[in-house]
Amino acid sequence: MEMSVLIADDHPLFREALKDVVREVFGADIRLIECTSLAEASAAIHDDSLELALLDLNMPGMQGLNGVASLRRAAPIVPLVVVSADERSEVVQAALALGVCGFIPKSTPRQQMAEAVRRISADGEIYQPSSLAGHDTNSPTAIPLTAEQQAMLTRLASLTRQERCVLEGIVAGKPNKIVAHELNIAESTVKAHVSAILRKLEVSSRTQAVIKAGPLLE
Repeated sequence: MEMSVLIADDHPLFREALKDVVREVFGADIRLIECTSLAEASAAIHDDSLELALLDLNMPGMQGLNGVASLRRAAPIVPLVVVSADERSEVVQAALALGVCGFIPKSTPRQQMAEAVRRISADGEIYQPSSLAGHDTNSPTAIPLTAEQQAMLTRLASLTRQERCVLEGIVAGKPNKIVAHELNIAESTVKAHVSAILRKLEVSSRTQAVIKAGPLLE
């Protein structure tokens, strides 16, 4: 059966760059399946010939790692690799906790990106950046996260960008009115975001959100 690789990213120029990387690793004859949204990726992920799937976190419908979790459930044996401009350590760790086979920052040089894809596909490695948002995970002073913290990181990664901004305001002790002013949105919108944040983080109050999620925002 002819092998194929799924490239899911809504930016045409970056898809072209990923296609070059994939051809360098697998050869010019590899079949490429291009998607620009979660809906398209969900339809294509069941292709029996898939050797690998490269996924952007911010294409339409993804809602961050929620989309990755959905694709992981839909195709548990297809190697998924996140390729994202979001290089925050909590996002990387949360993606790996969902069972992806690698996390490649979009800032990675092309040759290094090709090497990462090669190591994932040929060697079965779990690839992650050597430095997670500036924190060396091999440092002897690094303190491993608890299972509860890992779970909270996964929940944090499900927040939209604006929800995260609202949460950062809450953690900083700012009232809804100030958060609304700083983000240039209505106070009612802030309240709606707060409700969504509490639901996604699985906490019952702003105080719990600050206590449990605040330290992981650093």
